[in-house]
Amino acid sequence: MSTDPLVLAARRLIDLGPDGFSGPDADDFVAEVGRRHPARETHLKATAEAISQRLPGVSPDEVAAGVYENFIWTHFVCKLLMTVTPAAAVDFTLKRLDISELSRTLDASGTAILSGFHYTGYPLVALGLAVSPVAPLISKARVDVLDKGSERLGDQVVYLSDRSAALQFIRGLKQGRPAWLMVDVVLPSVRVVKTRFLGRGMDVVAGMGKIAKLSGRPCIPLFWELTGHGAKLITGSPILAAERSEEEFTQDFVTSQAAFIAQRPTQWLEWYSVLDDAPRLRAEVKRGNDELWARLAQALQ
Repeated sequence: MSTDPLVLAARRLIDLGPDGFSGPDADDFVAEVGRRHPARETHLKATAEAISQRLPGVSPDEVAAGVYENFIWTHFVCKLLMTVTPAAAVDFTLKRLDISELSRTLDASGTAILSGFHYTGYPLVALGLAVSPVAPLISKARVDVLDKGSERLGDQVVYLSDRSAALQFIRGLKQGRPAWLMVDVVLPSVRVVKTRFLGRGMDVVAGMGKIAKLSGRPCIPLFWELTGHGAKLITGSPILAAERSEEEFTQDFVTSQAAFIAQRPTQWLEWYSVLDDAPRLRAEVKRGNDELWARLAQALQ
């Protein structure tokens, strides 16, 4: 049996089932992983730099520390429990994710693209929507550890590496099925739209405007603040694509997210994506994630 303190902490969390998402054991696990993450200093420094450029009047280091804690909770507490105990994750989301406002908005506007930035607990929110009556198609950039616990959602996941991904979303929207898209993380070789975010430039993934226009469906901006007690999905005003350029459509979406982030800056996990060397930073953070997951694999057995 492993004596690795990280593995032992993970096993204690797993044994708690849905109660593992919050409480002293979750806090201890976040602290342990946070200390041992190889890219800790890189993440904190880059996030503080980005915040200092975009949000005057706040302490960049304090906000960056909050972002980092939420990043660790999202990528390790959420994904660990979703992978090992998917039933517990579903139970948690069904009980604690309030989608009533989203349901009312969809009833009023019809099916739509659902999109928010990468906020705290985004994999858990996506799972909650997937098992709810909303049941959107879920976009993902790549296969990861989360997929080991998501067999039941296989027909809902659309990988962006699939050349037919856009057509799948358009077809689904025309048939009345919402689509979950996230555009704030730009991976290599992906077409981008240049926007303004909190007073400065920001590249986001292109294509959402075209999907909206070809499907004839709007985008509903989403926001949430996920805690151990749960979260309520908040919706913004639907954004229409008809007779508008992709740049205008995308800018309206980014503006909606910027207003939320300015009020709750610790909830957005991807601050460093606005920096010029974002690809290098993202690669370094991913390497650190992979190193830790290689150790945590012992707890998954």
